[in-house]
Amino acid sequence: MAGFNRSSIVHKLGALCLGATLALATAGTGFAADVKMSGGAVWKGDVGARVRLVYALAGKEVTVEGDVSKIDSALKVVKVKVAEGGKTVEKTVFWSDIRKMETLSGDAKSAPAGTAASKPGATAAASGATANAAGKKKTVFIMPWEGTVGVGARHDEIEKIWKEADKLGPGQIIVLEVISPGGLVIEGDKIDETLNAMKKEHRVIAWIKEAISAAAFTSLHCNEIYFQRVGTLGAITMFAGTKSIEGAELEAWVKKVGDVAQESGRSRWIGEAMVTNAPLLSYDKDENGNVTWYNTLEGKHKLSDEIQNLTLNADTALDCKFSDGTADNVDELLALLHLKKDEVEISPIGYKIYKDWQTLLKTCLEKKPQILRDAMNPGGLDEVVQISNRIKAVKQLLEWYDKCLPCLMYEQPSVPPKEELEKILKDLKRQLAEIQKQRREQGS
Repeated sequence: MAGFNRSSIVHKLGALCLGATLALATAGTGFAADVKMSGGAVWKGDVGARVRLVYALAGKEVTVEGDVSKIDSALKVVKVKVAEGGKTVEKTVFWSDIRKMETLSGDAKSAPAGTAASKPGATAAASGATANAAGKKKTVFIMPWEGTVGVGARHDEIEKIWKEADKLGPGQIIVLEVISPGGLVIEGDKIDETLNAMKKEHRVIAWIKEAISAAAFTSLHCNEIYFQRVGTLGAITMFAGTKSIEGAELEAWVKKVGDVAQESGRSRWIGEAMVTNAPLLSYDKDENGNVTWYNTLEGKHKLSDEIQNLTLNADTALDCKFSDGTADNVDELLALLHLKKDEVEISPIGYKIYKDWQTLLKTCLEKKPQILRDAMNPGGLDEVVQISNRIKAVKQLLEWYDKCLPCLMYEQPSVPPKEELEKILKDLKRQLAEIQKQRREQGS
């Protein structure tokens, strides 16, 4: 956990003195300011904005809500007035200790509540909002992301919706409705790279019905996470074959998931507790609802012990402020996003991308068993007819490899690898040619 490095600050003070007067003079004047957090996210706003702040303090993560009283770009600190013990106190927090900072109420000096200006990808989102300011409806892209990760829920569809959003410029709202029990690690690697890039340009939201294992890992990347009332998220266990990973490989995976959580403005301890049983997790809430995290069980609310890794439901996720809200339908979600129904347009493109892939996958699953039977036990009494039917079936399998590779590779019944099918096809064609040649010679 990053902390306050006093020696580094003292060393820099001399160089900062010349600029400090100007910086302090502008800190409270209402000019826009960027607060750069530890994970690379940027909060845009001004003095007077009401915010929720998550920061590291003495090895713990503390969550407070209050009003920004000063932003010092020279010393890289922000001051927030919060209610504490019946009094108003001023907290001074170094930017390097901030894990998450989001605006809770909008005015002329700050980004609207929940907008991407308080999340990673803030600059792009702000420019997108400007483009919609002249009475034009804001477009919201919603795409169901359903099935086994790597088969039904793929990296490819995320890339497709990203490209569609790009056509309208930066700052679009992309909602992934996650309904997945997990899946392939190799797909998670591709998703990691794509979402890290995508959320720098757009406001990327996970809307959780079921997000287990690789689907939870995917969701942790998003700028915001909302749950449906039946939603669950967690249990990010990695397997090698049928056995969960151990040793250095497990340590690296725990760190990776923790990094993803932290870079998205959440406690890394939440991500780590989802991977394996050993990391503990608990939290306390004060009378104002502010959350303090512990990677021990010293907190009043215990989330993860040594018996099993962490899975959050909608109520628990909301109580500990991991979740940004709970919504069972699109209208409820729009309200949580601070979007009025008559001011937005729900793009049908995300639903079309989802339907196109799911339809193709279903068709492949239905046709594959029969094609395999034709390849293994071809119809026909004549040898030439049988080989011809086998050739036809193998060609169909190769075509499906190009159209729907996950169905061929990962779904039962199993199909030989593409390279093996190509060899089989070549051999069948050779056999057919030899038989036909022999018959021509015998008939001449």
